[in-house]
Amino acid sequence: MDKVRAAVAAAQPSFAAWATLADPISVEAMGRVGYDCVILDAQHGGVNWANLLSAIQALDLGGTRALVRVGSVDQPEIMRALDLGALGVIVPMVSTGVQARLAAEASRFPPHGVRSFGPVRNYYGVELMAFQPLCFVMIETAEGLDNVEAIAATPGVDGLFVGPVDLGLSLGLGAQLQMGPEVLSAIDKVVAVSRAHGKISGSASLGLACAEDLVRHGVQLVAQGADIGFIRRGASDELHKLRAFGAGASF
Repeated sequence: MDKVRAAVAAAQPSFAAWATLADPISVEAMGRVGYDCVILDAQHGGVNWANLLSAIQALDLGGTRALVRVGSVDQPEIMRALDLGALGVIVPMVSTGVQARLAAEASRFPPHGVRSFGPVRNYYGVELMAFQPLCFVMIETAEGLDNVEAIAATPGVDGLFVGPVDLGLSLGLGAQLQMGPEVLSAIDKVVAVSRAHGKISGSASLGLACAEDLVRHGVQLVAQGADIGFIRRGASDELHKLRAFGAGASF
């Protein structure tokens, strides 16, 4: 089930988290939380072609579909992620309409694209031909922001997904782990253009307060948190509490 499109159709925000570890047990646990999708990060995370299939299967087992952030605007990568059963792809560093077209065409079969038919998980069968995967392209460069109208107008692109840290870097703001006014203004532009072209607006979030801001600014798909962060914060919080009541102990 495509919970992302279902949320958009109901005029509700949808929520995702990132999975970077690609361990089947941790990915399955993420899948059981109830996110609208989980993003398997094959650009910066530990997800690769050796473990992507098992990660997608683990998410399926947990009842959640996978979006795969591929490494680049690479058509074979996009096609392969979809062949393995992903709900869709997130394509990074898309700065022009031409790059957006390459991403979109790789996610669609002819006559709407150039995707080759070769489902690895054959239980999908001919139903695969009728399913339209989600194709998000990332707006995370100054050039991409300048070309956002042309990118949004590209047939087959389902959504525009902001990478706020890289966008801030490209805008000359430095590495900021919070969304300043310049980045929020850029997000407003992406949301407005997405709405005008009937596309889904999305963004990575930099914390819960940031996620609330993104929803308030009209972002429809918010990706907040990652498996490694959840582990680190959970362990740190529990250890802090252990230290607190252990401080009064005397043996």
